[in-house]
Amino acid sequence: MFLITFTQQQDRATHLLPHKFNVTILKIMRGSFVVEIERVDQATGWDTMLITVDWSSYIGNGMVYQNLFLWFPDAADRRQINVTTASNNCIDNGGRLVDIVDKAMYDVVYNYCRQNIVFGSQEWAHVWLGSSYNPTTDAVTQGNGKPGYHGDWYPVGYPKRGSGYETYTGLMLYIQPLSSTSTNHGMFNYYQTSQPIVAQLCSTYLM
Repeated sequence: MFLITFTQQQDRATHLLPHKFNVTILKIMRGSFVVEIERVDQATGWDTMLITVDWSSYIGNGMVYQNLFLWFPDAADRRQINVTTASNNCIDNGGRLVDIVDKAMYDVVYNYCRQNIVFGSQEWAHVWLGSSYNPTTDAVTQGNGKPGYHGDWYPVGYPKRGSGYETYTGLMLYIQPLSSTSTNHGMFNYYQTSQPIVAQLCSTYLM
């Protein structure tokens, strides 16, 4: 999948263009591609302007939700990694771990995961999230410091909080495949240095 943004340089500053475009990919080659760009916010009256087209390509299954692009670099690849390694993997791929903001976003992310992860012989999957949990204050915090979604917890004893769970600050999703009717799924907190078998989910904000 390609993400393309348009910017214009004026007075040594770069600004995102307010215009709207349709982009049609005509040909994909190794290291380059050919696209057709059509401006759609007005039919006539184009001004002459110099624009810069920035593009990124992402390998894997992806989807757009509001201003966020979600993707699995490899939905069939699951490995034992802690949250730091998962975060670095996303950064290396031009993204970051997913922060869930509210119930609507949770439903989108969870359903996207269960529809795209290749479960194979395993009956569940884990995904690291970018948000953290405070076992003392019972607060979920996104990576940007804003409050995160506090709901849809794994139904058996989560979130873990209080004495003995001070290090359970990492957040994950426990995901059941589409064929499952089990209610044992949702968010749960765990210690960040743990290395469960996870599917790598990343996100990128669109301009």
